[in-house]
Amino acid sequence: MAMEETKRDLDFLPEAMVQEMLQKQKSVINKICDNLQKLNSIKTKAREILLNLGVIENFADIIRQKSYPTTVGVDGTRSRIMQLSMDTAAIAAVAVEGLVPPKEERIWPKPHHIIKIFQLEHSPHTDELLRGLMFSFELELACKPPHRVVMLDGSFTSILVATGQCLLYKDEGPEELRKEVESRIEQTLQNFYTVLTSPKIDQIFVAIPKYTERKEVIRLLKNEGMSDPILDKIDDRGFLTLCLKSQEFIRPLPLEKPQTPWHLTGVPEEYSNLKDSILEAMNNLYVTYIKPSPVHPALRAEIGSSVALDERRLFILLQALLEQTVIPGIFEPYPLYVADMFVKRVHGSLLELRESAISDMAKISRLNLNDFFLALHEYRSKGDFE
Repeated sequence: MAMEETKRDLDFLPEAMVQEMLQKQKSVINKICDNLQKLNSIKTKAREILLNLGVIENFADIIRQKSYPTTVGVDGTRSRIMQLSMDTAAIAAVAVEGLVPPKEERIWPKPHHIIKIFQLEHSPHTDELLRGLMFSFELELACKPPHRVVMLDGSFTSILVATGQCLLYKDEGPEELRKEVESRIEQTLQNFYTVLTSPKIDQIFVAIPKYTERKEVIRLLKNEGMSDPILDKIDDRGFLTLCLKSQEFIRPLPLEKPQTPWHLTGVPEEYSNLKDSILEAMNNLYVTYIKPSPVHPALRAEIGSSVALDERRLFILLQALLEQTVIPGIFEPYPLYVADMFVKRVHGSLLELRESAISDMAKISRLNLNDFFLALHEYRSKGDFE
């Protein structure tokens, strides 16, 4: 039996459009090559400056005894099916254990996920509430495992902004989401403070963003007199991926603060003390980078001062990042990669489950099936794209 030929996206586009796209893409690739050449030309000087400042160190030179820290990765997602008469939304968070050290036993209560599905009236602020609840679920899961190093996908700044927007617009969003947000405010704020400060001496929380625009290291180089236009076109993670050697890391630097003070909007007055504690913790965040191997990009890790300024805890964190980033082709720590694979399947699974439910509902004779199918018609044509 012949296998069905897989269609590519390019097969659906006009030939002239494909040719034009190809030419423009070649131009973009050429620009990337030029920028890489410019970066390579200044890499030696940048390394010299950072080495002289004591900012670059090699983990292999300073590690004394391996501790095999246990790890967990936490990631979340939200999905919204925009239908003619109502919306269906899902929020999910998943916690996944990392590559397990030898002879390690622990009690980790199940489930290791949170999933909720809502039927919602149309609202312009649904997305803000969904995103805030997604981070709330992630924070809840992050505070449950007994593991030594808990990794969150994304940055602490993203959590702060999303939480503030969610609380700001909660009274204008769908009723079901509003009730969910209000029931979780205190828990969310307390969990956020916990992951920002890593208060337990035997547990470390770290935020690891995939995408970043931050330039703490590049700003340091500029302050030391290094000047080149290419430094304005790249962020720290991209630059250090080329600049650092295998198992080298950047000594923790203070996280770059915004031009205006950190703020957390929409927090009820009764939680003002907790809000102030969170903002103070945001002002005491640090960032470090480590390059696990020649075939992996540099990892950006955001940590609280209790970890950044404690040599023992810092080395445990770095060792965990190295041990969980060992598989070629997987460019992030293993538990975050697996958690990300899980949550990426939520939207497609929600659509499949909806179709199954529709089939079951079709058996109910008193329903007008035409009205039923039209009410569940999506605005989007396919794949959740505009």
